[in-house]
Amino acid sequence: MKLSLFGVGDAGTRLVDKLLQAEVETGRNFTDGNVLAFNTAAEAFGETDTLPEERQILIGDTHSAVNQYVEPDADGPDTDTASATSRDHSPGVAGDPELGAEVADDELPEIRRALDLVDDTEVDAAMVVAGFGGGTGCGVGSVLLEELKSIYEIPVYVLGALPAADESDERAHTAARAVRTFVPLADAVLPVDNDAWARSTQPLTEQYDEINEMVATRMLSLFAAGESDPATVSEMRIDPADVMRTLAVGGLSSIGHASIEVDTSDEGLLARLMQLLGLAEETPDTQTDAATIKRLVRSALNSKLTLPCDIESTDRVLVILSGPPSDISRKGFETGRYLLEEETGTVEVLAGDEPLPNASEITATVLFSNVTDVPRIDELQERAVAYQREQDADTAVIDTATSIEGATAVAADASTAAPDDESDHPFEFHGTEEQQENGDAHGGDTVSPDADASDESTATDTPDGDATDGSAADTSADSDTATEDGDATTAAATSSDEHE
Repeated sequence: MKLSLFGVGDAGTRLVDKLLQAEVETGRNFTDGNVLAFNTAAEAFGETDTLPEERQILIGDTHSAVNQYVEPDADGPDTDTASATSRDHSPGVAGDPELGAEVADDELPEIRRALDLVDDTEVDAAMVVAGFGGGTGCGVGSVLLEELKSIYEIPVYVLGALPAADESDERAHTAARAVRTFVPLADAVLPVDNDAWARSTQPLTEQYDEINEMVATRMLSLFAAGESDPATVSEMRIDPADVMRTLAVGGLSSIGHASIEVDTSDEGLLARLMQLLGLAEETPDTQTDAATIKRLVRSALNSKLTLPCDIESTDRVLVILSGPPSDISRKGFETGRYLLEEETGTVEVLAGDEPLPNASEITATVLFSNVTDVPRIDELQERAVAYQREQDADTAVIDTATSIEGATAVAADASTAAPDDESDHPFEFHGTEEQQENGDAHGGDTVSPDADASDESTATDTPDGDATDGSAADTSADSDTATEDGDATTAAATSSDEHE
């Protein structure tokens, strides 16, 4: 499957760079160079290794409210208060999604010129990569997403990160707004929950590169399957249409991943070759292939999902087996598919393989599409509601608007109530209407407990949720204090992403 990638913000830029690195390392060319990265601060561009310079698009550099350089603070900001105290001194839009949307609106001609560098006729789908907790990821990302949806006839997906639980309520508020924006607009949204990946024994800032790598591995195993050597014969080759059909139901999606080593000794290879040529009978070991695949698929189900969820709430499932062709059989496929039907309760289970003759392991990648039972999303919404109520109490402003006001409508002071005019704007959150149609904010059939539509809209859709941009595994990577450049996780330090 061919994808065009659009990084947004510091974290989105870094994650796209990591995806390109993985593309080179694995020999899976799934972008054909159709990549762009948009940012309101130039710092992250200097930390990339693979992203071509001509694909790095700086926007907002002439906007009076956008900071391009910030003197580093030797002591570093506090994680919970930085976004509120140092926003005026942070690079880029400083975590303000309203400003991010305004900048994107002003820079639409420049954005459209950059989009001409991407050949959408050569790809099967497009993907916006952004942090949900930041101003550039949430603000610019929403405008870019709507622009892509208006000009492309191919599916447009979103890959993004959720802020960690110990990050500020402000960033959680922005992330909740991002979810409410992206889910109705995108063909599918694939969030990454940093809390599921981070180890408590180590600072999150030291885990960015590792988390980015894990995300890149899963994304390539899913979307780049079959791009290494299309000529290799397979049992059931995965097709781009299989991935698109699985994601066609929309909503939130999650990915599981597991692998097992295979016998790569000369003896083992010779035995498999003779069996393939019919010169030797199958041994008991090869006859247990189906049982091995079943264990592997079960391991993928029990692995750390990119978005922890109840897999029984999924609509559709896709499993991809990658590895030596001799170790992947049709019987193994059927066994793995039957297990998935049992565990998820859905009969819409697709399967395909990616033959890798020189691989030393078999990998199972499982995609769960339109999952609706996602505790992390419910938690974000609850925090957003509580945060908005606090802000309303502090400012004596009660705003029940269901959409965020962007470039043309927002007042200069983003902390004030949204104007009455909520006419067409790309930064729309589709609050009450979408909830009535789709259920809760994650596209499911249920409604979040103890929060009516107006409460959730108030909490997630009023223009003062400005936290910074993280990325699908790097939300805090966007910060001026981030210490890693391969940070794909959503930022532990609240202010680390403030310039997003």
